Amino acid sequence: MDPTLKLLTLINVSAARPGKRQRSSNLTHYDKITRKAVAAQQATASTSRAVAASSSPSKRSKNAGTSAASPSKAQNGNELVGEESDDEDLDGAAASSNQKAKQLTAFDAHFGSDGPHAQAITKLPESETSLTWSTSRSTLAALPTQLVVSKPALPDFDTQQYTGQPQVKVLEAFNAFASKKYSSPTPLHKALATTLGSYADFCDANVTLRDRAQYRETLAMHAMSHVAKTRRRVLKNNEKLAKLAANGSTDTDELDIRDQGFTRPKVLVLLPFRNSALEWVDLLTKFSLCSQVDNKSRFAKEYNLPEGAIDKLADPAVASKYPEDHIANFAGNIDDSFKLGLKVTRKSLKLFSGFYDSDVIVASPLGLRLGIEKDHGISDFLSSIEMVVVDQIDVISMQNWDHLEFVMSRLNHIPRQSRDTDFSRVKQFYLDNRAPMFRQTVLLSSYDFPALRSLYNHTLNNVAGKIRTISSTSESESEMSRVVSGVRQVFTRFEAANPHAEPDLRFTQFTTKTLAQLSKSAVSSSHTLIVIPSYFDFVRLDDFLRAHNEKRRPGETANLSYTSISEYSSPKDIRRAREAFFSGKKRFLLLTERAHFYRRFKLRGVKTVVFYQLPQNANFYGEILEFPFITKGDLASGKGQEDDEEVDANEVSTYVVYSRYDLIQLEKVVGSERAKSMVSQDKATWKFV
Repeated sequence: MDPTLKLLTLINVSAARPGKRQRSSNLTHYDKITRKAVAAQQATASTSRAVAASSSPSKRSKNAGTSAASPSKAQNGNELVGEESDDEDLDGAAASSNQKAKQLTAFDAHFGSDGPHAQAITKLPESETSLTWSTSRSTLAALPTQLVVSKPALPDFDTQQYTGQPQVKVLEAFNAFASKKYSSPTPLHKALATTLGSYADFCDANVTLRDRAQYRETLAMHAMSHVAKTRRRVLKNNEKLAKLAANGSTDTDELDIRDQGFTRPKVLVLLPFRNSALEWVDLLTKFSLCSQVDNKSRFAKEYNLPEGAIDKLADPAVASKYPEDHIANFAGNIDDSFKLGLKVTRKSLKLFSGFYDSDVIVASPLGLRLGIEKDHGISDFLSSIEMVVVDQIDVISMQNWDHLEFVMSRLNHIPRQSRDTDFSRVKQFYLDNRAPMFRQTVLLSSYDFPALRSLYNHTLNNVAGKIRTISSTSESESEMSRVVSGVRQVFTRFEAANPHAEPDLRFTQFTTKTLAQLSKSAVSSSHTLIVIPSYFDFVRLDDFLRAHNEKRRPGETANLSYTSISEYSSPKDIRRAREAFFSGKKRFLLLTERAHFYRRFKLRGVKTVVFYQLPQNANFYGEILEFPFITKGDLASGKGQEDDEEVDANEVSTYVVYSRYDLIQLEKVVGSERAKSMVSQDKATWKFV
């Protein structure tokens, strides 16, 4: 049965048989939730009938004539402007429907219980839990990428693009911050603020290190603006209801205020490490409008490096050996298990608040999952999340993607039990279990990858729409252009009917054809590095090679002696593997992409590189193909040392096994246009020098 119909049925039953009580044991979980909503409505009915009489005519007339989106006066023409509409009474009886339409901001249109977005969703059949989309292309001046804009295809849906500005006082704090750091808000700040202000989902898979700070600053401001608007609306309505109760008003017009969810937390920020949380909380604090921060010293102690710990990347001599992105990701405290609640009050921001008392939750997917599982799987504090930000999602993918999927699957469910919830004020779309369609999700990554694309396509169902960035890669910008001239590069495509069959077909292709080809060559049968992105594929290939060598008969089958390095290898095992490979005791070295991500190896002794699958981070393609030309002097940062013979690029080869499902990575490696040809043409083997 439709949840709304259940609620109406309960109301009718209560009205017809006021003396009859139902046994709680016979009610479903949803029945109990909606029954509490009915009880709350009946309890407050006598004091919530006269909103018109409680306000003076002059005040109501003034409110009706004021534009809800009226901006604050910016001190600088380059600054952003904010809206003051969060303090206005949009439910006033004096406001006509036309006036309300003109006043409607994205915040009210999207989160209003009777707003156009909520009305559109009520027309969906209960069985439909996902939306269908119409897609178009667009651009944003401050972004070098194109935008794919998806809007829901709903019957009688108002396609008007509602806009919204940040809450005025939060924006004042942001403008002051930006003026001090940048002289004024940057074009990127403004473009992001406008995009986020529509409350559409946003996925940017092209975030550079140079721009990362501006993304975080704008998002932190947007998050605190949303918290401020939500809390101010609730507090204002609290005052209104208290005044009605005190005056004993008995107007015939009923006041139906729905401005809350089941629980208080509204914003969830997911991050990979504590070092990122340190930056995020600092920004959230700056834009919180709070003059006091509780537990600040505890936070600094727990999220900076532990006492006595040494950050090796803080040493310029050590940092010079690593790429810029590695330093940015791993400098500071890189503990990946943490969770933190932030509670905003009129005067103070409380850190380490209980989740059910918090407005914002900052956590890692692992930390949040461990906390939920420790509490017997209860995640009711995520039931009313209205904004999710997943920053550095590319780094999170190198940890454990399953943890992120677990957290996303726990969002916006009807709680198992109520916690001081005023059900008479819970928004209808929460009661209808439609909250996922009103959640804004923001995904930030330095590159695109299949799991991210899948999350965007299949998990995000925001009625406000969704936007993602796309960028084409020219051949001159591709990773192949970084490879030393003369290196032979061979790409071999295998056919796969669907992505589910692809892993097995790839394994068959590699073990029956690629390995046979390698073992027949005097050059590639030793000093060959095999790069494997997936740990599951790594384990599978490791088992295959071990079984092959155990059954091998000298002189009859190929010698596939090997060693391996994964993200789980100990430093001692890594040293042994590198030495055995460099000396030639082991012919092959298996290396996982995650091992390279965490340690950024520079391996010596490599003459042939084989990519079992193209790396998720296409930058690793160019990095790994530098290995054959690394000398001991390079590792020791000692220029001019005579230790290794210079390697001729013509003696170095790389082999890549790919399918049409590797198009995202392939575009970054060879260029967008060439990649499309490589997956669509009949030609299966492509050779480049």
